[in-house]
Amino acid sequence: MKQHILFVLIAALFVGGLSLFQYLNPPPPADYRIVYLGSPNCGACKVWKATDLQMWNRDPASKTATLELATLSGSPFNGGYGRHDDVFREATAGRNKIVWPSFAVYNHGEFEKLYVGRKSWQKLRDKVRKEAERAAKLRAKEAAA
Repeated sequence: MKQHILFVLIAALFVGGLSLFQYLNPPPPADYRIVYLGSPNCGACKVWKATDLQMWNRDPASKTATLELATLSGSPFNGGYGRHDDVFREATAGRNKIVWPSFAVYNHGEFEKLYVGRKSWQKLRDKVRKEAERAAKLRAKEAAA
């Protein structure tokens, strides 16, 4: 029983120390690059471009992330994404099916995650918004110091 209590106290101290370290040394702001991977024959892609893309372009958070549109012009497996073919290959590596629209996310030049489908765009958009707010707070904190 005493060992269990001691273990819990040590774990709480460790978590508290880690939280304090992260508070005092926050990670640098994200530098997102988002590559939209779509198809001209995809209904969901057409809807995304007509609605979500238009809303995104008006969203202040859109200024904090680069969004590149890559539309399929041929076979996805034979260079159909042109200059974005390397993004397509990296993002879909190990997948045996393709879902459009998809969004390949890079942070500081490193591939982070592939978001698949229109609903996942909403999660990605919210993530970028939160990061933009965090970056603004960091800048304000640095300016005040």
